[in-house]
Amino acid sequence: MSKSENNRFQWSIIGHAKAVSYLQKSLVNQKISQAYLFVGPKQVGKATVAKYFVDSLICKNLEQKNGLLPCGQCDSCRQLASQLHPDVYWLEREIDQKSGKLKKNISIEQVRQLQNKLSLRSFLNSYKIAVFDEAQGLSAEAANSLLKTLEEPSARTVLILLAENLARLPQTIVSRCQIINFLPVSSQAIIDYLKILKVERKKAKILAALAFGRPGIALNYATKPEAYLDFQEQAKKFITLLKSGLNDRFKIIGELLEFNDVNSAQATLLVWRKILRDLILVKYSTQNLISNLNLAADLNELAANYRQSELIEMMAQVNEARRYLEANVSPKLTLENLVLNF
Repeated sequence: MSKSENNRFQWSIIGHAKAVSYLQKSLVNQKISQAYLFVGPKQVGKATVAKYFVDSLICKNLEQKNGLLPCGQCDSCRQLASQLHPDVYWLEREIDQKSGKLKKNISIEQVRQLQNKLSLRSFLNSYKIAVFDEAQGLSAEAANSLLKTLEEPSARTVLILLAENLARLPQTIVSRCQIINFLPVSSQAIIDYLKILKVERKKAKILAALAFGRPGIALNYATKPEAYLDFQEQAKKFITLLKSGLNDRFKIIGELLEFNDVNSAQATLLVWRKILRDLILVKYSTQNLISNLNLAADLNELAANYRQSELIEMMAQVNEARRYLEANVSPKLTLENLVLNF
């Protein structure tokens, strides 16, 4: 791709140069696959890249083979910005009307409704595009139904599946997609981007460390101070929990999981994993690699109470607890059983 062609793209992406270059070349050469599978950790940037790819694919400048991509000015771009484009669909888990929480899976009914929409002619003579967020959440029936669309795709239809790993998707689906891997982004790349957003360097370094290669986490903390403060509060609560007796530990869990919610429990375990990782690094005398830089003093003090083997076993137990949550075990019961072994 020439320099002039590269300058056409208005994509604000942190890292992922290889994936971005591949997709942009596909657009310039108009060699578009009918199914893509974006694979990488949560908040690493898959959805952001997918959005820019979709916007560029729909933009009128693509057909005209000149001008910025996406231009942000044509009718298609304006409809996309308003989430009103009739040929672009984002599929994700629905909210359960009774519980008010996200359902565990993308249902077969959702996939069938989407297939009906994709079978219709384009409203604006453009590509018809469907993006599956958390594609690993497809139910078995939904995945089987989607397979039919992948086996017999309609002309000018593009499917983009976003997933955290390949293991949780049927191989029959994986084999029919163009796989694009998204690896963790360097801390320096995240710091440089945060500085563009006028984040002070010291704070940018702290946020990049906490992100652990996932730009979405750093951006969330940078743009939503309340989210960063909530993380700090949860991290300190976990440190307090490790210093406390059993009764106080159960009390802290009760405060963290007031509504016994799976998503809250998973978020809590993610915080715990980060703290345990830092404690392990401290025990290995690699404090320069810890992510919670502003808690360094507390981590050094706490690490003295544990052996390396104990911390590694605690990390394994946290990972096992995450699997229990995925299997629909009670969040409160899962965390209470977990801390019994700490």
